[in-house]
Amino acid sequence: MKVVNKLLAKLPDEVARQVPDVKLLDQDIKVSLAQGTFTTENILPPKLNLTDFTLSFEAGGEASVRNFNSPGDVDENHVVGEATQDEATPGAPRPQLLLGGDQGWMRYQVTARVKSAAGVNLAFLSAGTGGELSVTLSDYRAHPLARNMREAAKMDLADLRLMQVTDLAKLATGDALAWQARGHIQTRLELNWADLFTSNLGRLAFVRGSELLALKTDVKAGVSAKVGITDDYQLTFSRPRPGRISIAMRKAKSHEATLGAGVGVTVEFVDVGAVKAQLGHVLDALLGPALLELAGKLGTPANASAVQVMDALVDKASKLKLDELQKKVLRAALDRIGLDPNLAELSNVKAAWDDFKKKVEGKLDEVVKTQIASGFQHEYLRLSESSTLLEVVVDDATAMRFHGSLIKGNLVDLLKWMRELPENQKSFELKNYLHTASLTRQQAYGFSLGLGSFEVLKAQSSRKETWVTQENFQGARRQAFVGRRGYEDKLLGNRGQWVVDLKADMERFSPTPVASDFRYGLHLMLWGRQKKMSRKEFQAAIDDAVVWGVLDAADAVAVMGTIQGDLGKEPIETRLELKMADDTFRALVPKVQELDVGLFSRALARAMPWSEQTPRASAEFRRAVYAPMWEAYLREVQQKGSLMSGDLAPTRAAQIAEHFLRNDPTVKELGKDLLLIESEWRPDAGSFTFAQVTEKNRGTLAKCQAFVSGMVRLRRAIDERKAPDELRTVFGELEGMWNTGFHLRAAGSLLSELSRATPLGLAGVERTFSVTMADRGEQLVFSTTRGTGS
Repeated sequence: MKVVNKLLAKLPDEVARQVPDVKLLDQDIKVSLAQGTFTTENILPPKLNLTDFTLSFEAGGEASVRNFNSPGDVDENHVVGEATQDEATPGAPRPQLLLGGDQGWMRYQVTARVKSAAGVNLAFLSAGTGGELSVTLSDYRAHPLARNMREAAKMDLADLRLMQVTDLAKLATGDALAWQARGHIQTRLELNWADLFTSNLGRLAFVRGSELLALKTDVKAGVSAKVGITDDYQLTFSRPRPGRISIAMRKAKSHEATLGAGVGVTVEFVDVGAVKAQLGHVLDALLGPALLELAGKLGTPANASAVQVMDALVDKASKLKLDELQKKVLRAALDRIGLDPNLAELSNVKAAWDDFKKKVEGKLDEVVKTQIASGFQHEYLRLSESSTLLEVVVDDATAMRFHGSLIKGNLVDLLKWMRELPENQKSFELKNYLHTASLTRQQAYGFSLGLGSFEVLKAQSSRKETWVTQENFQGARRQAFVGRRGYEDKLLGNRGQWVVDLKADMERFSPTPVASDFRYGLHLMLWGRQKKMSRKEFQAAIDDAVVWGVLDAADAVAVMGTIQGDLGKEPIETRLELKMADDTFRALVPKVQELDVGLFSRALARAMPWSEQTPRASAEFRRAVYAPMWEAYLREVQQKGSLMSGDLAPTRAAQIAEHFLRNDPTVKELGKDLLLIESEWRPDAGSFTFAQVTEKNRGTLAKCQAFVSGMVRLRRAIDERKAPDELRTVFGELEGMWNTGFHLRAAGSLLSELSRATPLGLAGVERTFSVTMADRGEQLVFSTTRGTGS
């Protein structure tokens, strides 16, 4: 019989005689073979030269022969196993070979060192490996259950497969080859610029003071990025049916021994001009709309952008040819972006403007890569051990074509081919790619890049609370907590769908994880589905942004002026997002360590529903009118509230409102138009009045108390290095502040106010209000900078 190498000629007989002489169905076996003995006796050669690499069989390693013959057998490689209960669950570990039929498997496994052959570059052999890498090779052979195992072993090993490209053609139906290694996994992501700009404008804010940024992007404009991460992975080739090969890349148990190493993500753009293509949009946002009054002048077209006008002004200024009006406009633009306004009088203004553009371009490149890296890391840490990164069925020729790049951990080449041509797209069957069944990623929200399905937006109410734990071979663990709540609240109208995501994950392995090992974050999003919006509906959405500190009152007017021409004409989608990363969230937690009734009352007052009536049209007016009512209400609940509900009767809430509207000088003056409707409880009058809000959003005091308790618990868990199980309780206590749309508005207001007291203030909170015009495929992202430029 043909053998892979003459040096392996003794292997079939030597191994087969150690395998029981019984049928495959009769017995479960695991035969361990000391590789050191086999190399000493020249049964395994010290080195085996293959096409692209050399295998060195480690003397201290262990080879093994195992069989799988019935449901319940456990393959630590997850190649053989039982069908999962939910085959539709994306990313769930799915075995390529299913137990329970009329066949079983013999698995031959060996560990070896890999070294590149002369002139061959193996990307996973980084400088730190010394040019070698440890791998585990597994060859799965399907046999009828009545086959004699000793005979099967002798036959299989006479033609041993060691993951060479030519071995793929030898796969019989039901066979598989697996390669497990630690290396640099590289994949390719297709992302939308629009998503990348919805939460990070603050880091692009090269402006003075508290200026409004309005960034316009094309919702269809994409960016391709190669993303890499160092981890243990397993590549499997299996044959599900004649003529087809299934390729599966999944995570594997980590060999990371350096506990302080952490997760390292690399990002590079496929198109090196990707950033330049978006630079103009960013510069337009930084310069603001004032320059557009000169559009059509200075030799610019009538529809010129702010950048085009600025270029023309700077060009004339460098030649000292500006008139006084033009100098005034240029001075204002220079001052807005943090440059010396007096440059408008000097010929070297062009050099300063060119330097500024280069600075913004460099920062844009850095910010977008950081956003992609952090988003990918967030998703990756939440993939459980053995989760599938890619699973696709192709023909033999395609599998053999990409075999070389795949064993290096490189998915980029295969993914590029899958996207390239329509005929390519018809020739493969995609089972899973990073938690989806599509190459097209889902819309991104918060910390996510949208690689997995954001299932909380698919149901009227949903809650997800899970732990993902990765354990390395030293027994250390790296954990990530998923705490996410979504809801659809009809009381908020078209703005009624929202998501809150509490982030907690570890970058590094730890022998005994504690709460202080985690990085934390919090993301709140209020989403308005596409519809033709009236002015009132859009004003209510803008009011949400003011309540959360994303816009101020002047910004709200500017945003309305920008959008009002589109209202009622085409579908509009709004997204309001507030996101805090680890440093800001950790600084905020100690600010909530006791129940400050006044603080919560102000947040609840600002969150009261918007209307055109003067006392309700402004968040600050609502604070002045309703904060005293809320404070009195909460304090009375503390003293007299029902033990069953923790609330006052709505008739009592109406009496509290009437009292302040008649007797408090400030409330009486500002809220005089509200006395008639607020002084009587009307159960069928909607959700407008103070009494109606308390009735429809019950348990407010209890939710405020639980929120404080959660923050206290989290601080103690971090300071006292408690077990991370505390995070489940923390999430349960915090989430009451966002389980109705009204309380979510109040939570955003509360967090915004608390953030002002942290070292970075509101500059440490990513805050955006995005408006998408569906028909024209255009997105505007608004954010107030609060002096975040540097």
